[in-house]
Amino acid sequence: MKISQLAIHRLNNINWFVNLGVATTLPGVIQAQSLSLFIKGLNSDEWESATLEAGYEITGYLAKKHTNKYQYWNSLVKEAKKVVENDIIPKIIFPESEKGSMTENLKWDLVNYLLEDAYSSLLHEPFAFEGLINVYEAGHMPCGWSGTWPAGKLVIY
Repeated sequence: MKISQLAIHRLNNINWFVNLGVATTLPGVIQAQSLSLFIKGLNSDEWESATLEAGYEITGYLAKKHTNKYQYWNSLVKEAKKVVENDIIPKIIFPESEKGSMTENLKWDLVNYLLEDAYSSLLHEPFAFEGLINVYEAGHMPCGWSGTWPAGKLVIY
């Protein structure tokens, strides 16, 4: 098991945050209507819980159904964190006023995307973190969840 170079390449080709706050054409999402609501959502316990739950679904499934492959998880986490910290994040320009919150949320999403991608052949679609990457590719940022996970809708800015 290893982190996919294709997935890393995909992340390196994103034009980060070019449509923050701009009306979206992405289907099935709700758009935060202001910068303050974006920041509130980004820092909310509900959003943290939703992304944690998405991660737990992956690890729980792998631990039960693919025990042998799951034992590589921790080494893949280290590899994914290294890639995100050293290869992806330094290339991104964040809005200065919100850099801290955005950076931490983005790191979490990217590490989990790389892990989800590494195990994708063993998992069932839809892939939660790949869905978040689609939002980033559209120039927006995920910042919340409306409803109870997994039912509901993604909130973006």
